[in-house]
Amino acid sequence: MTPINQIVSGFEDIKINVKLKLSALWVAVMFCYVYGDYIEVYVPGVISKALEVSPDDASLQAKFFAVALLMSIPSIMIFLTLALKPTINRWLNIIIPALFITLLVGLNLETTWGFYLYLTGLEVMLSALTIWYAWQWPKAEMSE
Repeated sequence: MTPINQIVSGFEDIKINVKLKLSALWVAVMFCYVYGDYIEVYVPGVISKALEVSPDDASLQAKFFAVALLMSIPSIMIFLTLALKPTINRWLNIIIPALFITLLVGLNLETTWGFYLYLTGLEVMLSALTIWYAWQWPKAEMSE
């Protein structure tokens, strides 16, 4: 017989390792970046402005490389979060999302497009969750 105050659930709840949680958050934030950039193509004027870009613009290579470098970080963090040792892993998952939050807020202060504001808010929330999970990283139990 089950005590009255004990509720029995028929569903199993498996404890998920913090590395998997963090890696999944990086996947989610990366998808938000991709979707935002994809949808932005349909914003009026974006394509016509892109067509005005001159291949002779010397700074264009540097700008595209900077964007590629920045957007590759979440992809790399998916793997590094699973592969690195806890100490460096924890700090990378605190510092990098904090930098991304600062960058997201700074770059999107002037936008009025609802989809972009929504995705930015979601990206900030996912990055904040990444920081929180990394900050709360469980300590190893020491055996005597």
